[in-house]
Amino acid sequence: MRVTVAGGAGAMGRKAVETLASFEEVSEVRVLDRAVAALSLLDLDESERRKIVPVAVDALADDLVLHLENSAVVLSALGPFTVFGERVLGAAVAAGVDYVDINDDWEPTIAALDWHDRARTAGITALIGMGASPGVSNVLAARAAAELEEVHELYTGWVVAGTESEPGGTRPAAALLHLVHECTGKVQVLEAGAPTLVAPMEPMRLHFPGVGEIDVRTIGHPETITLPRRFPELRRCYNVMAGPAWWFDGIAPIMAAVDAGTLSAHDAALRIEDGIERPATAAKTRRTPNLWALAHGEIAGRPARTAVSLRRWSEGRMAGATAIPAAMAARMILRGQIARPGVNTPEEAVPFELLMEALAPRYTLPDPAGPLFEIRTEYVDNARSSQGD
Repeated sequence: MRVTVAGGAGAMGRKAVETLASFEEVSEVRVLDRAVAALSLLDLDESERRKIVPVAVDALADDLVLHLENSAVVLSALGPFTVFGERVLGAAVAAGVDYVDINDDWEPTIAALDWHDRARTAGITALIGMGASPGVSNVLAARAAAELEEVHELYTGWVVAGTESEPGGTRPAAALLHLVHECTGKVQVLEAGAPTLVAPMEPMRLHFPGVGEIDVRTIGHPETITLPRRFPELRRCYNVMAGPAWWFDGIAPIMAAVDAGTLSAHDAALRIEDGIERPATAAKTRRTPNLWALAHGEIAGRPARTAVSLRRWSEGRMAGATAIPAAMAARMILRGQIARPGVNTPEEAVPFELLMEALAPRYTLPDPAGPLFEIRTEYVDNARSSQGD
């Protein structure tokens, strides 16, 4: 089967290409990108490398439909999705090709959801936001909600780690440009049961089962758009960043300067990439798992909360964490394990057990023999807690 990767020569795209090329089901990986020379950085054996077909494409000028035809699935790693999201999705719909992407911006997520009827009419399964967050985080959130009889609040969170460019990437890293975009202006969350625009970077304290009180910061992300669709009874939904307070304090004036118009997003990302100096007096931060979801609600009328978290992580830094889940989801579509015509989000279409099974062989850090995930449920009055993995 042929799989096409749009933006496959970028840092995220290359990891998706490497993962797809390792699948027995995939006979060809067609890579669409302006800078196909970067494919020399691919870490492949000889049989996998023979599957790669580079195609130099200008995604804004060339006919993408023509390039997607006769593919089984297209995986889009082509950002920013504010520019390319609808263009590649629309081409997949026109070509009649199933689709997966790693979109992590909330505004183009809303735009992509508007394609649902067109995708369903075309008979294609489109899965959007299938990276780490969003993506795995959404599936963790659905699993956490399943532990409760009623769910009132959902939080998805991830640890800020590493601000350097991926090998072979440009400066500033695309991930840092995304960070600046989602930490400035206004972002959409769910508050009091209604979509609400708020300022990002606001501090929030949550109780994490098995860890205790954690301090996090809010950020704009697609989970706050999509999870309320899957769980319409929600009263509150946020995506948050966990990390050291000194780092958030260091980037706060940079984000404020962008909001004030005195610093460009590009220069702000460069400043963050150059590093935030840790004060000598910085307090130690209580650590959380790298990626997690937290659900508040009720069990038998009693207030309860459940956390579902990953205990292992992939190699390949952010590219691995983002691209491997997307590639696994593409393989699920190839195998017929996901078949839902229309535009779908991970919490709607990706089974928790199937995803954990797919990720387990690739998520080997820090200990491949340790549990991949953990589920902790506790009553808010701490009368009882349960743990599973």
